[in-house]
Amino acid sequence: MKKLSSFLCGLAVLGMMFTSCDGGQGGKTPIENIVEDGFYVVGEASAFASLEAEGSAAAIMAAGTNENAANAAREGMYEKYIALEGGKPFQLVLKEGDVETVYGAELAEVALSGFEQPEITVQRGKMVENTTMQVPADGLYHIVLDLNLDGSLEDKLILVAPVEWGVRGGMNGWGFTAGERSEFNKTTMTYTWEGQALAAYGEFKFAYGAGWKIELNALADATDANDARYIKANTNLGANCLPGGENIKVTDAGTYTITLTYTLAQGAIASSYKFETTLTAKDETPTEMYMIGADFGNWDWASAGVVSLNQVNGKSGEFWTIKYFTAANGFKFCPKKEWNGDFTNLGEDAGFTVADGNCFVPADGLYMVYVNLADNKLTIEPAAVYGIGDCFGGWDAKMEAAKFAVSEDGKALTMTVPADGNLRIYAESTAATSDWWTREFNVFEGKIEYRGNGGDQAAVAVTAGQVVTLNFADNTGSIQ
Repeated sequence: MKKLSSFLCGLAVLGMMFTSCDGGQGGKTPIENIVEDGFYVVGEASAFASLEAEGSAAAIMAAGTNENAANAAREGMYEKYIALEGGKPFQLVLKEGDVETVYGAELAEVALSGFEQPEITVQRGKMVENTTMQVPADGLYHIVLDLNLDGSLEDKLILVAPVEWGVRGGMNGWGFTAGERSEFNKTTMTYTWEGQALAAYGEFKFAYGAGWKIELNALADATDANDARYIKANTNLGANCLPGGENIKVTDAGTYTITLTYTLAQGAIASSYKFETTLTAKDETPTEMYMIGADFGNWDWASAGVVSLNQVNGKSGEFWTIKYFTAANGFKFCPKKEWNGDFTNLGEDAGFTVADGNCFVPADGLYMVYVNLADNKLTIEPAAVYGIGDCFGGWDAKMEAAKFAVSEDGKALTMTVPADGNLRIYAESTAATSDWWTREFNVFEGKIEYRGNGGDQAAVAVTAGQVVTLNFADNTGSIQ
């Protein structure tokens, strides 16, 4: 078994060699018939009854990666997505030169749930020789083998997880929408999602089990999610179909048909997948919103003082900003920096009045403005900004102890950080239709930077006792 420690490097090198082969011309053996050293998933349940079957090279397991170690390759860990027929045997075969060793496990059902893993029932068991396995139903499965070379697990194990791909992203508030799968096939299947609404530069990923990753073991400290002994396989595909990859992005707002196609193939996991996004109906909802007034550019669209509202992440036609308003000074809105399409109110309005063609707040102060074109609502209310995360004592939204206080002059917000951790800040609104992180922002080098439709912002480490100050007049901030 010591030979296994060299597989990760060896398989990568072999993969590069294969890409330069002649594909069977000139008397050479076709690539698909070359069976190299490694672990293979074969058996009556799979597309290949044995390693002797033509094309069985596609059944080789890929080097596995540990999500809990920044998706680094983990020595002795292997993964494979493969279609299996229920009630029929399959096994893992280790090929080492001319020697083939059969492995399996006495699989037992394990229900997994919680923040760190999918809410699914998987099969898991100790790896043993000369044993076959079965799955209960036809379908696509994610098989993970870990040889426990570093002792992080309780033993060498095999995990078999049922895979029903879904999408998680701006189309469902990063929830889970299952795809419609084509007829079961041992070599290729396609998952389809129609009518998926995404904002401009909206993002999503493919995931199964409604999760992001799956824990292989129960040996680690359950109170410490970052315990290095947690070995976590990714249960999601991002850009370029990479497990745990960056979010997939679209350019235009609109309705999309999304397809994900699985094909049994050798090589890394990504080589077995491809996806397409097809824009079926473009969303013409404005992607920008501006506020102009006596306090905001002095009614001059060319002024730098005109306010550009922030997009709510993943929500088409929803915008927000926090600014200091003077009660006596009017203002209005427009999706363009011009006097064409400007407005003072929508169908449902709250927190302000309209007089002489302009909007007015009831008193001087910091206000949260929320524009929702989709629901035809405009809401203005006293600003409410909260911290969230470990440095504020938890991840519940709108914790009173995590609410920023208004400064003495009423023009800024401040917070003394109660504990060490990474700073996370967001703007709250009674009109918001999405989670807190869709209105997130942070302080970087003295400037407030807004998440908008972007992904997670870089971590900002703070220590207990530091004071965070936010000045929305010029979008500056400090952490001292």
